[in-house]
Amino acid sequence: MDASFRTRPGDHVFFRTMAIASSVAIAGGFLNTYGPKVLHGGTGVQPIVHLHAAVFVSWLVLFIVQTMLVSQGRVSLHKRIGTASVALAAAMLVLGVETAIVVTRDGHRGIPGVEFPTPAGFLLLNLGAIVTFAVLFTAAWYFRHNIQAHKRLMLTAVTGSLVGPGVSRLPIASGNTGVITVLVLVFLFAGPVYDFVTRRRVHVAYWWGAALSLSVAPPVVQAIAATASWQSIAEWLWR
Repeated sequence: MDASFRTRPGDHVFFRTMAIASSVAIAGGFLNTYGPKVLHGGTGVQPIVHLHAAVFVSWLVLFIVQTMLVSQGRVSLHKRIGTASVALAAAMLVLGVETAIVVTRDGHRGIPGVEFPTPAGFLLLNLGAIVTFAVLFTAAWYFRHNIQAHKRLMLTAVTGSLVGPGVSRLPIASGNTGVITVLVLVFLFAGPVYDFVTRRRVHVAYWWGAALSLSVAPPVVQAIAATASWQSIAEWLWR
């Protein structure tokens, strides 16, 4: 293993902080829009959205717990829980895809600051995010015996796919495309910047993760969503 990427004491603080910060940003954003609907009896909210919310919150809690376990040296328990987390990640993929189709069928075109001309664009954005999460999680699981790649891929699975939908709903960002973009990029590149500052190099896992995450950014999605091919696929999916 490259000596420059061996775990350092400060790494535990960084990854723990990022796990908490990203989870709070995601949960806070959705609480800002989903919370009031729940308080008013969930009127107008599809049942699958509630299940989707419960599973995704469970994932964020697990993400923080797993990071805390590693920082405390409880690696064996971390590994055992990690094996069980595969089932939760699979549930996120299934529920994420189904929820994306359901909200698109209801005519949603996005949220303030990230809106599309047609529901097909919002559908593609949501599918792109959940597939990105699934791919990066799978890669992190595959490289679970490569500690340095594993933890960077897992972090990017969250910052590169789940942070965007969350921070775009925060009061400080909602409706402001520029602020949303800055926040998303700050979370996505915090890891690479930390690597560069502490090692003068960036781990290759971050490059792959960032490339995949940026490939489904709103401007790219909009260009693809505008094609007749995707419009046809989207109509077939939500029929």
